[in-house]
Amino acid sequence: MSADDGVAVRRRRWGLDRCSLLRGLPPALLDQIARHASEVNLEEGDALFFKNDPSDFLAFIVHGRIYKLLYGPDGQELIVDTIESGETVDETPLLDAHPHTFTAVAYSPTRVLLLARRHFPLLTADAMVLERAHASLCLRLRHAVESLETMCLHRLESRLARYLLSLMRTQPHARGEDFEVALPPTQSILAAMVNASRPKLNAQLQTWHRSGLVSRKRNILRINDIDQFRCKAYLGRETERPAQQRARSAVSRRSA
Repeated sequence: MSADDGVAVRRRRWGLDRCSLLRGLPPALLDQIARHASEVNLEEGDALFFKNDPSDFLAFIVHGRIYKLLYGPDGQELIVDTIESGETVDETPLLDAHPHTFTAVAYSPTRVLLLARRHFPLLTADAMVLERAHASLCLRLRHAVESLETMCLHRLESRLARYLLSLMRTQPHARGEDFEVALPPTQSILAAMVNASRPKLNAQLQTWHRSGLVSRKRNILRINDIDQFRCKAYLGRETERPAQQRARSAVSRRSA
């Protein structure tokens, strides 16, 4: 191995150490993965793979962000998940060989490490890796069900408020009763995340702004009344409970 090759392997090893799927694995195993991995640098808008492409590699994000995209028949975009630094774009290839079910696109300069399918036995031989892969996929499934409920059963105001509250969970509040949320870089991205058109999204933000519920400076949205905002996010929940209770009661009667 040349000196340049050694530097490249060490660079890839540093990137793999940042990935949650691989954290804590034996150093010798990580060294092997680093030797077999390849590096891809994506610019904003570059696709890592497309829906229905063969799932013949694992992709670990070292730096940047990738969105999972679905496209409608008229070209409209729906962002179904965001994959951040330190995450695996899709763990499914470890468990089956079906084609990809979404398109993966970088929305900022992104560095990715790829491990080809022929090297998967390095990972599948470790029970901890498989356990983590299953746990991650279960978490993604729960998020997908929650998103399906929100997209199909709730109006735009509720969808948008729910999404912004989910962003806020990882962001500290600014002061007092004011809470701040860093919005995606463009309204097109935000619209794709809540399954809305840009005009309707902008109209909803303007309505909130005029009412004083939110204020905005560049891409920072401040929620001025968090209780009212949560009420808008989950407005229909109280009316759903009687039907849910009837369903539970029916199940209980059948089980009795």
